[in-house]
Amino acid sequence: MEKVTSCFIRKISRELARELRLVGSYADQKGLTVAEAHALIELGEHGTLSVQQVAQLLLIDAADASRAVQSLILQKLAVLVPEGPPDRAKGVALTEAGHRRLAEVHGEMDSLVRAGLDQLTPGEQKAVADGLMTYARGLRYSRLQEGFVIRPVRPADNAAVAEIIRSVSQEHGLTAEAGYAVGDAAVDAVSQAYAADGACYWVVEHQGRVLGGGGVAPLAGCDGSICELQKMYLLAECRGRGLGRRLVLTALEFARSHGYRACYLETTGILQQAARLYESLGFERCTAQGDTGHSVCELRYIMHFTTQASSARGEHPPQPCCGCGA
Repeated sequence: MEKVTSCFIRKISRELARELRLVGSYADQKGLTVAEAHALIELGEHGTLSVQQVAQLLLIDAADASRAVQSLILQKLAVLVPEGPPDRAKGVALTEAGHRRLAEVHGEMDSLVRAGLDQLTPGEQKAVADGLMTYARGLRYSRLQEGFVIRPVRPADNAAVAEIIRSVSQEHGLTAEAGYAVGDAAVDAVSQAYAADGACYWVVEHQGRVLGGGGVAPLAGCDGSICELQKMYLLAECRGRGLGRRLVLTALEFARSHGYRACYLETTGILQQAARLYESLGFERCTAQGDTGHSVCELRYIMHFTTQASSARGEHPPQPCCGCGA
């Protein structure tokens, strides 16, 4: 599968920014700063917002958000409104003039975007929408994962990993007596269990603390061509950041590089978010494979690498480099 280079994405992003212009172009022409135009859009989308909420949505500091909001108020495009009890910060909402200006902003931008989309087939338009949403999600996860590290497990991590596996299993009612993986002997010695060729376990670390992990190993009872994704556990405090997805992608890259033709996994309907993650990554439901020892896990998934690779080659030609040498 051809891997997209970061320099290619940067090159396309620069071209896209130059062609679109969008808010920056409108702001220059209409006397609004870019931050003010974006604040106008978010207030139109969400209704009443505090300055702090505006800052969070625009990914700017509170001082810059406050200046943008104050400018909108001075232009009579926004107004302060009570948000709750006296000790709560006041909110900001658009005035009628603000809604009219917002309609102009949307009209300008929609016209520009529509002109570009009209050059594409319906299928290409959907590909653009899907691609932009997917990449935006990747950038968001990257921001939320700042300070988090995914690295191979070390012997010193064994106790922490075992505690995480037991804690998360207890949280969801997955007991050893019922036959779930929490009862495996490897739980107390993960680093040793994944030290063999073709196996690896990674942990999620933040500020010196291990908060989760996941691994891959040859599927027991198979001919060695299929690996199994195993023991994926994350503490609640690090969920919602895309770390589970990144763990799986790390494991899949390892599996491909070690010559496996497919990756298999078993889970349970109790873990609905995990099942949705696997399906979003391209895993497909299948019958039981190998001999995992966890027949209680009623959901079985597999990803065939050769099929994915040939499909990808047909849909995505090799990406040219911009010349940076990456």
